[in-house]
Amino acid sequence: MLRASDRPRTNWAIGRGVRGVAIYRLLANAAFDPAKVSVMIEAYECACKALDLIGAKTDPLTELVAKKIVEITQSEVEPDAQVICDRSLQELGVTKH
Repeated sequence: MLRASDRPRTNWAIGRGVRGVAIYRLLANAAFDPAKVSVMIEAYECACKALDLIGAKTDPLTELVAKKIVEITQSEVEPDAQVICDRSLQELGVTKH
């Protein structure tokens, strides 16, 4: 399992130029295995695309989406990005464009 303490001191998201992206901020100090991190990022990107939020780093809705995706992923035994994306949109009560 990947833990925040296992990573180098620098934030890996900053190196990717995504410091302001909500999902990366939430995952920066979290302890998830790499497979779940990958699924959460994919689900987040799916939801942001569906809501036409790609590149909207400061939109408060991106923070809500990211938090919901992390919450749902924690409850899934074998998380699937598309299922998490769809469920997060449904639970937030927002519709796809």
